[in-house]
Amino acid sequence: MRKARSLLLTPLLPLLVPALTGCGLLGGSWDVQLEVQGSGTATVTTKFAGEPDAGTTTLATIPFSSSRNVGFGFNRIDVQGGAPGTVCRVLVDGAVREEHPVDAAGAASCMANNQNP
Repeated sequence: MRKARSLLLTPLLPLLVPALTGCGLLGGSWDVQLEVQGSGTATVTTKFAGEPDAGTTTLATIPFSSSRNVGFGFNRIDVQGGAPGTVCRVLVDGAVREEHPVDAAGAASCMANNQNP
């Protein structure tokens, strides 16, 4: 019986290990904070590692911040309609990984990959 279970689980290992490490159950995890600094309102889309690719979009009051503890993968924040001087920022474990001001159209994107220290 034990050998039969081993034979059934062995082919699944290549699928299980990435899934478990991606959510932080196996491997590292990071405290990620996605921020928009400035004033006014803007459309903000956030996507944390392990979440659906579409992310979450909201009309946000600026300043805006959202944080999660996540496994490896990409974290991203997009700003549309930001006033001049608005800045997006991604912090990983308290350190700024990427920061960009909005362009003339009021758009900016910031991203950090937790696989890269």
